[in-house]
Amino acid sequence: MIVLYILIGIVLLFALILNIRAHIHVEYEKELTAYAKWAFIKIPILPAPEKEPKPKKEKPPEKEETPEKEETPKKKGPNPLATLYENEQLKGILEILGKLLAIIDKFGRRFANSFVIDEMFLDVEVTKGDAAQTAEEYGKMCRRVFPVTGAVCANCNVKKYSINVEPDFIANPGTRLAFSMELSLNPRKLINAVLMFAFGAIFGVGIRVIKSMKSQNPSDSQNTDGNQQETEKINETNTIESGAQ
Repeated sequence: MIVLYILIGIVLLFALILNIRAHIHVEYEKELTAYAKWAFIKIPILPAPEKEPKPKKEKPPEKEETPEKEETPKKKGPNPLATLYENEQLKGILEILGKLLAIIDKFGRRFANSFVIDEMFLDVEVTKGDAAQTAEEYGKMCRRVFPVTGAVCANCNVKKYSINVEPDFIANPGTRLAFSMELSLNPRKLINAVLMFAFGAIFGVGIRVIKSMKSQNPSDSQNTDGNQQETEKINETNTIESGAQ
């Protein structure tokens, strides 16, 4: 019973660990900063922490070069890609590509589902010094910003967001930008997505491709069998003629 309790405790511990979300915070105002946080662990990403320079190691004395032995050229085997095309033909290859694209599509949806954008804030202030140029630049900036942020909000799980693009007709020329985003990741869903992709790619596509690349084309085998039979017949006729003489 003690062993059973220990196993149950280990399973519950792993389930708890995999359900603790990892957070990634990205912020830009005057410089780009980013850090990752999981439970009580905080890892700085940008700006990258400076590494201490490692002491240089002295190079060992160079060894005298020994004359290399001439290698006998190896015989090249059949091209596996050509064998795959001969066995599957265009129809089979398109079927394999279709299965692979379906697996990648499922993986992409599962992968995106494992991320949640908790907060996304963007403030853009446009000014060009001249009122007409500022209004024109403001329209261009709206055409750049809102389609992208709209696609993000439509295709991702976004809990809270604020997108602000404003013209400033008084300030000095320049574009001012402030951005921050809090991204959370569910490790269990991410591992599940990776495992499902791996199993689908291996058992759905990989095994079939490997078998096709290794197997011999049936038409080639028939040709080789026919050639062997012809050579056997020629040998038999030659032996009969030599015996008659």
